[in-house]
Amino acid sequence: MRGDFLTPRGWPTPTDEWIRENAFWQPPVGWTPLPGLKPAPAGWQFWTTNPTWDAAATAWYAPIRGWQRASTIALIACGAAFIAAAAFRIDALRLAASAFLLIGFLCLVAHEVRKRRMTAEMILHVTTGAARRRDERLVREYQLYLRDAA
Repeated sequence: MRGDFLTPRGWPTPTDEWIRENAFWQPPVGWTPLPGLKPAPAGWQFWTTNPTWDAAATAWYAPIRGWQRASTIALIACGAAFIAAAAFRIDALRLAASAFLLIGFLCLVAHEVRKRRMTAEMILHVTTGAARRRDERLVREYQLYLRDAA
């Protein structure tokens, strides 16, 4: 997730480091990255889906690839059984095709439910880590400010 490609007019593009350190942080209403800039327009979303999210999370989703593969295989078998049932008029093949369809659907549902849970876990992990690093950075910067002011 990142917000740099939807930056309001006149705002600077954030660096990759800034994006990582502030992942999923929602700025308060009226916040601007620099003094003197206009606030974001009403309804503007600070974070939006990054088109490369799935590619970057491939390793994270590796444990559930088997569900997607099983669904694909079952649905291909379903199609083949339906075609064979129509061509040869064999009722057992229609029953097999229905079973493959059900199995494929259930595997797909299992994959999507697990992927949704894993995505929520990944977002929580990234958000928590970014918030912790941001808090540590703010404490360091405030301590430096106090030391320099003294």
